[in-house]
Parts: sequence; C-alpha cells; structure tokens
Amino acid sequence: MVRLEVLHEIDEELTKSDVAALKFLCVDVLSKKRLESVKDAKDLFKRLKEQNLLDDSTLLAELLYIIGRYDLLRYLKTNSQEVSRSLQNQTDSSSGVSSYRVMLYKLSEDITNENLKSVKFLLTGLPQAKLQSATFLDVLTEMEKTEMLGEDKMDVLEAILDKCDKELANRVRTFQNSQISRQPEGNVVPSAPPQEKSLDDTNVPSPMEVSQVESDARECTPTTDKPEEDCYHLKRRPRGYCLIINNMYFTNLPPRKGTEKDEEELKRIFSKLHFQVEVKANQSSSDMLQVIKEFSEKDHSQMDAFVCCVLSHGMKGTVYGTDEQQVEIRDFTLSFAHCKSLLDKPKLFFIQACQGTNFQRSAYIKADGDAESSEENYEQDAQSITFYSIPIEADFLIGMATVESYKSFRHTQKGSIFIQELCKQIENGLQHKEDILSILTRVNREVSKKILNGHKQMPEPRYTLTKKLVFTLD
Repeated sequence: MVRLEVLHEIDEELTKSDVAALKFLCVDVLSKKRLESVKDAKDLFKRLKEQNLLDDSTLLAELLYIIGRYDLLRYLKTNSQEVSRSLQNQTDSSSGVSSYRVMLYKLSEDITNENLKSVKFLLTGLPQAKLQSATFLDVLTEMEKTEMLGEDKMDVLEAILDKCDKELANRVRTFQNSQISRQPEGNVVPSAPPQEKSLDDTNVPSPMEVSQVESDARECTPTTDKPEEDCYHLKRRPRGYCLIINNMYFTNLPPRKGTEKDEEELKRIFSKLHFQVEVKANQSSSDMLQVIKEFSEKDHSQMDAFVCCVLSHGMKGTVYGTDEQQVEIRDFTLSFAHCKSLLDKPKLFFIQACQGTNFQRSAYIKADGDAESSEENYEQDAQSITFYSIPIEADFLIGMATVESYKSFRHTQKGSIFIQELCKQIENGLQHKEDILSILTRVNREVSKKILNGHKQMPEPRYTLTKKLVFTLD
C-alpha cells in the first residue's frame, strides 16, 4: 500500500493539467461516475484506494511515467528507467493503463492550439458552446460519451485529424492497424464504420502554415532495439558541426551580460555529444550572413546532423548583428534547406533572443533587449516571431526561447534561462536515451515554473522532424 504521506507529497507537486491527464488515463480503471467527483489529486488517490488500485506503487508509477513526471517517481523509490523496463515486460495489458488511452493522451500532448480549434470546428456532432474552452482531452472525453470514439471506433477521430495534421492522423491509423494485427487469425473484428460527418474540405478552417508541420513526437523509450528507420542515424564522429553565434557587444545597445555562460555550456554539452563546435563571437549582420553561407556550403556528407545556436538581441522575426542591423531568422534556415549534403538529416536551430524593444531594469535578470528603462515602465513585448516566414522543409527543429509576443530572460551572471535549461535537460536525457521532443517538453515545463522579475517565460519548439532524434554518447 502506498503510504498516505507519499501520496500527499506527490499531490503537492502535481499541477492542474497533471491531474486532468491522470483522470483521463484512469477512465478505464475507474468508473466515470467516480471520476466526475474528482477535483484534485487527493480525490483521485482516494478513488484509486477504494478500488484497491494503490495496494502497491505499480499503477501510480505508470501514470506518473506516462505524463512525464519522472521527478515524482523518487517518492515511489523508482525512476523512469525502471518503470519503462517494467512496462516493456508487462504482458497483461489489463493490469495498467490501456495502450489505447496512452495513444490518445500522447495525441493531446502534441496537438497545436490551431489544430485544436480546427478539430472543434469539424466536430459537428457536439455542441460548440460546450467545446469553446475545452482541452483536447475534454474533446476526446465528450466523443467517448457520445460513442463517437472508442478502442474499436476511431474512424471519426482519424478523419478529423486527417484534415488538420496528417502525422497525428497516421498515428491513429497505425494504432488501429496494430490492434487488428493482434486479433487471433480468423477472428479479425473490422473497425466500425464512421458516423456521418460533414468533413467537406470547404468547411475546414485554413490553419496557419506552421500548424501543418509534420513531426515525430512518439515516445522515445530508453531501449536499444528501436527500428533503425524510426530514428535519425547519429553514429558518426564528429556527429556534425555545431555553430554558435554569440553576440555580446553592440554599437549602441547594452552588452548581453551572462551570454558567455550560455556559450560555455553549449560548447560543453555539444562537444560531449561529439559535435565539432565552432564559435563566432560578436558578428555584424553581414558577418552572420557570410558565416551561414559558409556553413551551408560545407560538405556535410560524412556527418549526421547540424546544430546552430544564435545568442543575440532581436526584433520581429529577426536577430541583431553587432552593428544593430537585423538578419531574418529565415535567412539562417533557408540556406540549410537547400544544402544537399544535409538532405534527410536533422537541422537544429536554437534562438535565444527577445523580439521587441521594451525592457526592465534589473541587476540580476535582464531581458534580451537593446536599452534600459525603469522596471515600472516594463511592458510585455508586442512584437512576435513570424513563424510562417520560417521554411517548413522536412527535418528542421527551431527552438525559440519564448512564445510569440513575449520576452525571454537572461541572468547576468549565470546565463539565459532557456539555454541553461536546454543544456541541463539534454544532459539529463542522455542516460534514458530520450528523444529531443521529450527533452524540449521538459524544458518548457521547467522554464515556465520560474518567476522572473514577476513575469513568466514559455519556450516554444517548432519542428518538421520525420523521425525520432536521440542524442547518445556512443
């Protein structure tokens, strides 16, 4: 039996969204009536205890593992590697969370806000008023209540997702096929026919181009027997070039104190990952364009990937050279989109920069901007990265320090919040052989927890990766 004090400690650290995810995953082990009265983790644990589902820590560990709260597994005297190994050896699927529900949860983790809006628009069988503020998990729950969705009835969901995100639709399709293949020979149960839905193309809202990015966000479990075609090949030494452009000093703008710490940490982590690191410091706009041209014209045929990290001030869709002239982010990425020796290889860009001109004074943390003003005059930056201008050719990942319209922050002694957390989580993910998207999700969570001069920051990755990307030391 899991001790009450352990449950209390876990409850204290679970967020509202964590609890919502746990409730969804428990639908198959608890009745809907019992779940309706659950308001927080305490209620959920109580219901699980009533059903004798907490006689040991197995189910709870599995639930925490699925939602990515590996940090809480320590309360159960285990870790993500042990739980993963246990799940792989598990033969009785009824003893834990069903693969069907895990698949739905993973979809909810990877659906974009734009695609969620499109899904709600296309669901003509449910009242739009009820869906207005619903999360994707809420939508799935409502679909199950009206029998539009079930383990043997996923055609409606697949058809809707096919209009929004081909990769997510393909995951549903792959799951359906895997379920059919598991049926005993001669006893294959066909999927139920889809209900009549108005899915005509003319009714589909035009999602932003960025929401059409295809990605591979399936969980990368710490095993060594993943199919080769499912992962990018990262075995050569050097793995590839890692270009770091670090602009600290500018003509009129204040120096970006602390950026040297970001450079040091990026050099350390990517050298450890067998990349050939090259640093270009204090580059003017023309210098940056020239170095990008040089690297895009290099022969990468004997390498497996390319990484570019840009540390500078910024404006809308751009980063500054030391001459305070702007270079569009798309100029960085487009050059490599046409590099033949990087075809079908991952190209990663990490951008640490603000996107506006409003700043706050602080001897401790400063925004990545270009002038000083009093903290009382600080405003949220209304400028934004124009992601639609970034090419969406395959095999790109662009990690931005902040979501559109907001500032990113930098500690004047320890470095930027985003880059430091990125390096930390890449290193943490090595021992479990986690894929880069799982790592970036954890970066999002850790950075978003911080209070920075009374403000928050949320990084945002954009990607067109077509396979899992797993960094290793071998």
